[in-house]
Amino acid sequence: MNQVLLRTSFSLFLLFGFFGTSYCFGFYLTELTANERKLWLDEKAWSITNKMTDEELVGQTIHIAIPSRTVDQIALDEIKQTKPGGIILFGKNLGKKEEIISLTENLQLAAKDNGLQPFFISTDQEGGRVFRVQDGITHYPGAMAVGQTGKKEWGEIVGFVTSYELKSLGLNFLFAPVLDINNNPLNPVINTRSFGSDVNRVSEVAVAYEKGARAGGCLPVIKHFPGHGDTTVDSHLGLPIINKSLQDLEKLELVPFKQSIQGGAEAVMSAHIVYPKIDPNFPATLSKTILTDVLRKSLQFDGIIITDAMEMHAISKNYEKDRPGVLTILAGANIVLLTSWGETAKKFKAQLMDAYKKGEFRFLDKEGKEHDLLKEAVHKQIRKKLELGIYDKNSIQPNVYEENQKQKEFLVAWEKERNERYAKLSQSQNFAKEINEDSIRAYPKSVKTADIFPEKTISFVKNLKLKEVLKTKKIQSVALKSFPSYAKQKAFSTFLFDSTSEPEIRAVIGFAKKFPNKRFLIMHGGTPFIQLPELPNVEYLLSFSLTVGSWEAMGEKLSSGKEIPKVDLILLSKEAKTPSKGAFPESL
Repeated sequence: MNQVLLRTSFSLFLLFGFFGTSYCFGFYLTELTANERKLWLDEKAWSITNKMTDEELVGQTIHIAIPSRTVDQIALDEIKQTKPGGIILFGKNLGKKEEIISLTENLQLAAKDNGLQPFFISTDQEGGRVFRVQDGITHYPGAMAVGQTGKKEWGEIVGFVTSYELKSLGLNFLFAPVLDINNNPLNPVINTRSFGSDVNRVSEVAVAYEKGARAGGCLPVIKHFPGHGDTTVDSHLGLPIINKSLQDLEKLELVPFKQSIQGGAEAVMSAHIVYPKIDPNFPATLSKTILTDVLRKSLQFDGIIITDAMEMHAISKNYEKDRPGVLTILAGANIVLLTSWGETAKKFKAQLMDAYKKGEFRFLDKEGKEHDLLKEAVHKQIRKKLELGIYDKNSIQPNVYEENQKQKEFLVAWEKERNERYAKLSQSQNFAKEINEDSIRAYPKSVKTADIFPEKTISFVKNLKLKEVLKTKKIQSVALKSFPSYAKQKAFSTFLFDSTSEPEIRAVIGFAKKFPNKRFLIMHGGTPFIQLPELPNVEYLLSFSLTVGSWEAMGEKLSSGKEIPKVDLILLSKEAKTPSKGAFPESL
């Protein structure tokens, strides 16, 4: 018996030892393949970088905008003169799906025709109020709406689908997600672009978004480092100052950035904000203390650093004489982002060319190793372009991946994986609808919808989509001018209104005060960081977004019979003055 047991034990030992060894060996081979790829990417990127002229190197660090939906003569002239590393696209550039594909293809052909490396083609596709691409992409609610669900899986799906669909249109650089914690309700610019007011929600849902977006094919950018959430000044219009120490930032603002970087984030956008307790002289974008000492060294970030738009008044009105293009490269940035063309691009290229010729970017480190910061900045960009597979048939080196079979196989496998994932998600036609509905929240307490009876409810909503949904729920919609007559009728106990602004809410509050025995429910689609007066007979539904899907979701949730949970945000106090609007409008 003991011999049988001994033999059995020995056989199991050999069996598990075989599988354990096989697993370890397989893991070793996978790591070996990855290391071979990384080595080739590094060497190939340096080979390409070292062959560039000084003018090409300088141009590669600059990204510019173009004026129209086509690669017109102005765009061609700008590409030829600036020799940029990338192009940022805005709503004015982005028409129908076919137009976008034509535009991005022709931009890459223009790069090839001018002997340039393929472009990073970027846009701000955050969802909600910052939604550049309108056609050929799923319309998700904004970051704050997704954040209110509290679900990492929703964040990852939104990030993946957004990135995948942009990639299919020819874009490859996604300026999202926002990792700023909007803990200051007076913030005029981040606002609903943030995933929330608390560190845990942002660290979980926003970080999951970045992970999903990275898998989708575009390079996502976490922003605005080291944190734009606690400002009362819009950096598009002025210079924000945050009097927090590094220790303060480490407890809050830096937490989601640190978590995302540890999770593999590969690109960061800097904020045009001064932190006098960290660097009294320069905003983060121009600060070596913040970009190199904090981001590079302390957080060990080795990816691409891109500036926020350098035309923003925080920089252009305060640091223009300091050569901001030069300062940001010296601080540790790799890409100077411009949202214009023409004279601004010429100015930045000239200051960078002059500094490069004078050797301002070259230095010896403590070990005596020579560095060229501008060339290193270009190398990071070229390496990432190679890794993402941007060197395709329309590029200056269409056969570059024939040089390394491992990278070629990696790109084929990655494309297959994301195609299969997208196809599987697409089988569920309602996944975007589910996210929209899951994001609806109530204020000042949860809203019970089971006691909203269609025959006792009358709607005064203006939004056509919301009106359409309510009609399917047998809720009648009438003109606002008829409110006095309906308010006096005992048959109706619940009144529905929609709003996008504080004046609209104040008007409804006026009605509610006159009829305290009636129930008033306001469905608000704009920013929640306004005065939301509390009365016993007034309730709010918040969507944080003005998309069609968000309006539809409010109508569906209202008639669901389920309890809608209370919003989890730091909102305005009753004494606070509503902040002015930021650079981005509250409507599409």
